[in-house]
Amino acid sequence: MVQTSDTKGVILETALLLFSRKGYESVGVQEIVTTAGITKPTLYYYFKSKQGLLEAIVAEYGAVFISITRKAAEYRHNLVVNLRDLFQETLNFAHEHPAFYRLSQNLFSSAPETAGYAVGVPFKGELVSTLEGLFIAAAGDHGNMKNREHIYAETFMGLLETWAMLSINGEAKLNDYLQYRIIHHFMHGIFS
Repeated sequence: MVQTSDTKGVILETALLLFSRKGYESVGVQEIVTTAGITKPTLYYYFKSKQGLLEAIVAEYGAVFISITRKAAEYRHNLVVNLRDLFQETLNFAHEHPAFYRLSQNLFSSAPETAGYAVGVPFKGELVSTLEGLFIAAAGDHGNMKNREHIYAETFMGLLETWAMLSINGEAKLNDYLQYRIIHHFMHGIFS
């Protein structure tokens, strides 16, 4: 049994690892408590439910990622620089927190009727909204982007998700040149 002061953190980290490896819907409360070395009442004391535990994980890690994304998306009248920074910061976060990044991707692609989807959608919405804000600001400098900001945000979000997952799974080595080419390709689509 872990010490009381560390119990909440141990439960969070245990659940995060299990959810990221198996998917939220596939992990039961019993598996979490057995792996964490605690009892069910202890889990319920801290988190009320399995969904409450997931919400706490997304709140903790998601707030950090949203903050990083917002800072990188502050428009500096150079969209290429913003996109490069967003790409790099997303990769950095994914490599620093691979279990959470995998979990978030699982939640974003969950079936709409699941609890995982219900928890993941507001988090993804914040990220997309932040990217959309960047494209709205950039449209002031690039008139041909007007009225397509949401499409750009969703598309760039998908690009970030794909390359971050390829990177943390060891399927792609993203050097500076490859990152430049990916962003250049995206920018060509915007300005064409």
